Amino acid sequence: DTKYRHFTPAMVHLSGGSDLPENYRLFSASMARYTDEAAVAHGVSADLISAVDYGSHGATASAGGHRRLANDGALEELLKLVPELGELVEKATAASSSQEAGPSKELPQPVSQPKFMASSARVQSVAWPALFEPKLLLCAPKSIGQNKIVALTPRGVGAIVPVAEHNDEQVHAETFALDGLNMAGKIAGAAWTQQGLRLITSVGKMLQCDGHSHTDGRWPCQASEHAPLPIPAGSELVAAAFKELPEDAKATSTGPLVALVIKNFPNVAVLYRSIDGAWHPEGEVHVPPHSGSRPGLAFDGDDLLITFSRGEVHRRPTTRGTAGFPP
Repeated sequence: DTKYRHFTPAMVHLSGGSDLPENYRLFSASMARYTDEAAVAHGVSADLISAVDYGSHGATASAGGHRRLANDGALEELLKLVPELGELVEKATAASSSQEAGPSKELPQPVSQPKFMASSARVQSVAWPALFEPKLLLCAPKSIGQNKIVALTPRGVGAIVPVAEHNDEQVHAETFALDGLNMAGKIAGAAWTQQGLRLITSVGKMLQCDGHSHTDGRWPCQASEHAPLPIPAGSELVAAAFKELPEDAKATSTGPLVALVIKNFPNVAVLYRSIDGAWHPEGEVHVPPHSGSRPGLAFDGDDLLITFSRGEVHRRPTTRGTAGFPP
């Protein structure tokens, strides 16, 4: 037994044993008790020794003393709470009096915060052409007064879809083809501006397609008045976005803003702004890791929206501010 390593059997006593010492008590008060010889050895006075009773009366008196001390402490704590209890009574009395005097005023309701996503998304039924796989989706600007969208493939095949007023209506997409791409490369990004479509190809060329609709299935495009984008030779753009300059600022030398994601640097969107006919760096925006999937870029005011095929949408400010998710 481990106990026997430090204690001998002679030092262990059972509560029912007959060999207990006379001064042995279970659960006695924590007061030191000495014999006369031990008291003298420890410097205890004879008066204290005579005042201590080693029998049951002494234990009871000691326990009573402890209970008395505990009761005194509880009473002292209760007395400390008397001022606070009085203050609570006064407040409760004043509240009840005001309710009896007149109707209670309603508390202002908290302002409800906008939800992250709408409770139910609006779904439009569209009859798409066969084998049509668009990668870009453009919304018509509000200034032209047309509630339409344009879907484009990287090779320049597109479709115009009118947005119906009711979700149960099925609309048919009008197909068209962009003329003038030729050797400009695949479309990496586009925007529907007040003047028409603005295209950015994978090799850094910019095209403009004037107007807001096609003619007999053909939408003519031509080289943009802006200079080619300053991307490294041999590089390829995987995503791009174009932001038109507001009407009240076109008189200045500042031009549009573009965002570019280069294939060799997929985690950074580089911003360039046209100033005096040349492109100047405007900053960089972090693109979240996307495991090889092609991101989509679009401007929304001063923010850059980054989308992925899994449905993720990230908002990145192009000016001062904090990044986040769209409301």
